[in-house]
Amino acid sequence: MRHLILSFCFLLILACNKKVETKKSNTNDSIVVHNEDEMYKAQNGKIKVIDTTCINEQKRALNDIKNGKTVYYFFNGMTEMYRSNKEMGQILSKYKIEIDSAMTSCIAPSKGFTRNCYISVMRNEIEKRHGKKFIDSIRVLAEKQYAENHPNVIFDFEECDTISRYPGTKNYRDFFHKPDMDFSKVFKYPIGYKYKTGKYFSSTDVSFVLMKNGEIKNIQTDVTFQNTENLKFENYFRKKAEEFVKNIKWISATKKGIKVNSKVNFIYFHK
Repeated sequence: MRHLILSFCFLLILACNKKVETKKSNTNDSIVVHNEDEMYKAQNGKIKVIDTTCINEQKRALNDIKNGKTVYYFFNGMTEMYRSNKEMGQILSKYKIEIDSAMTSCIAPSKGFTRNCYISVMRNEIEKRHGKKFIDSIRVLAEKQYAENHPNVIFDFEECDTISRYPGTKNYRDFFHKPDMDFSKVFKYPIGYKYKTGKYFSSTDVSFVLMKNGEIKNIQTDVTFQNTENLKFENYFRKKAEEFVKNIKWISATKKGIKVNSKVNFIYFHK
């Protein structure tokens, strides 16, 4: 009897070990993950992705739409930033559309996952109701309203419409080289100035505020010389650059067609 019991136990141990080995060798087992955190935690096995975060966001968005709620999202981060989000929200409210913000990132989600699913459903619904150009047209109105409501704001150069602010130019692109060309025609180098001999340039960088009435304010100049012997002419270069700026009839910047105050700068490279 004792031998029978021992034999049975031995066979049972062998069977258990075989099951364990079979389970470990089965490479077709999948680990189900429901979000990116679980993805990173997964150590072994073939991964099967079920993006429940996106699924739940889509369900929530569809339920909100069914209950009469629609939301437009603007992104913060690596995207164009707008001053007029308050005005945008006021205009959208007339269409019973709320406004909210979301963050964007340059880092793509892990394979199999999708971000901003709630936002995508809402955007598709707004486009379906009002057309693909609706949001852009509302943004134009909001930008105009902001410019009109804030007459004293000084806009960055890049925020304004792409029109040249320099007289005698045919297009926006001409602005970036014609002031330098015209300044070089009238500028006279002082006696004793050491001209460029290497590959590096000296320069005078001029920045100022162009008011919407054409007035020039807050002129600042930064003069750099590759040859230190020219440092004695720094004030001369600064004075001539400022005189040039003041004698030009600059064209006021616009924001969606509305005249605004703006920052302007140009750089003059010395010979």
